[in-house]
This record gives sequence, structure tokens and C-alpha cells, in this order.
Amino acid sequence: MAFIGLGTVGAVNAVSASAAPSPESSASETIGQLQSEGYRVIVSKVGSGSIDDCVVSAVRQGRSVTGPQPPAVANGITTMGPGQVLQYTTVYVDLACKR
Repeated sequence: MAFIGLGTVGAVNAVSASAAPSPESSASETIGQLQSEGYRVIVSKVGSGSIDDCVVSAVRQGRSVTGPQPPAVANGITTMGPGQVLQYTTVYVDLACKR
């Protein structure tokens, strides 16, 4: 996973308002903020510049991944929980680099 430079946000789709980075945030800060909120971040980079030569051009919602409810143990008996639970949500961060 690449972490890339100073950023402005071009588009924030379905990502929550709290996850939307501010224009003053660097790409590293944007990615870190999204990861701290539980998102799995996938970075797309155009250009070969270092993190300091890039800006965030977009943040886009990806898909949510669910899985089976983890087993529960009560009184020494393991039971499977009903249904699916959210495991993580993917978000895409697009970067544009000067080089």
C-alpha cells in the first residue's frame, strides 16, 4: 500500500462526513484518518512522484465486506451466531503526483 503526499479532496462520495478529509490534510493524514475509522484503504496513484509531490484527487466508497457471526461460547458450549456481520468497508483514495 502506498502512502502519498499533500492533498485536496476532489470528491467524497458515500464516505461519512467524519471520514472526509479536509483540504489541508496531507495524503498520509487522509489515509491514516480513514484507517483509524476502520476503513480498508486502497490507494491509486497517477505519476511517479514521492508522497510530497502528490495530492488527493478523490476519496471514493468501496464495498462493505461481511462475514459470519463469530462463534459464541457460553457454559462451555460453542454456538454459531445467526447472520452476517460487517467486517470492514473499503475506501479508495486517488492520488495525483506531479512527476
